[in-house]
Amino acid sequence: MSQAASPSPRERIAYRAFATVGWLGRTLPTHTGRMLFRWAGSLAYHVAPRVRSIVAANQAMVLGRSVEDPLVQAATKEAFRRYARYWFDAFDVVDWSDDRIDAAFVWNGIEHLADPVAAGTGVIAVLPHMGNWDAAGRAMLQRGLPVVSVAERLRPDELFRLFLEHRQALGMTIIGLDQDGRVGRALTTALGESRVVALVADRDLTGRGVEVEMFGGRRKLPAGPALLALSSDAPIVVASIYETPTGWRCVLHPLEEVPRTGSRREDATAITREIARAFERAISASPPDWHLFQPGWSDRVGT
Repeated sequence: MSQAASPSPRERIAYRAFATVGWLGRTLPTHTGRMLFRWAGSLAYHVAPRVRSIVAANQAMVLGRSVEDPLVQAATKEAFRRYARYWFDAFDVVDWSDDRIDAAFVWNGIEHLADPVAAGTGVIAVLPHMGNWDAAGRAMLQRGLPVVSVAERLRPDELFRLFLEHRQALGMTIIGLDQDGRVGRALTTALGESRVVALVADRDLTGRGVEVEMFGGRRKLPAGPALLALSSDAPIVVASIYETPTGWRCVLHPLEEVPRTGSRREDATAITREIARAFERAISASPPDWHLFQPGWSDRVGT
């Protein structure tokens, strides 16, 4: 039986960084930690030119301006700060009381999750990488809305275990994407148990996603949420999470109804493209809250 490959230096650094951020998030007072991490985000903006160019290209697409535009530069810098705060908050909220996490969230449309769960159908929540989905999962659980989600396999294995332990500490059930053939069945089972299946769906990790148009450019989104909805008949709700000075605001609304043609492929494509339009509206409302630090449009980086 072959042994797993030893972690690379980059993977060891990633593990140490995650463990260190987790320790700081559980140790520093909230106000101090947020100030420190926002400062670290500003520092990263200045010392990481390659990542800065990627984020600036993404922000430029959203804002419809050139990467040199002052508004794009300001949004890019703020995106670094908010992403840094995301990492601190994700660990900080683990030990928050139910009352504190409830007070930190402003909900618009929470009934769109609560009603299907109460009715026994379950619900699929789709969201872009915005705000803080870790904190949102913790807050949903506090409101009696159990969350199931998926995660890509991380290396080294120690890093993946840390990640799983963190999400489990927040009360979420996580299914690894490497469970070939079992992810769809596990999510369908979760819906049958009247849970919230939360899927961060603004990046296609497989290369087999649906081509959509977002902000005037072509990119791919995963087909998984649409296929799950078609197989389960569970409703899709779009979740947009925005940072506030002391917490977050989560806006929820049902996905616009898409007429069914009877063709699974065509219906999945149409639903995914409707998700893309909903994501456009969500991101446009606060571009720096979009934590997309990978190329969003492969031919647009640095342009």
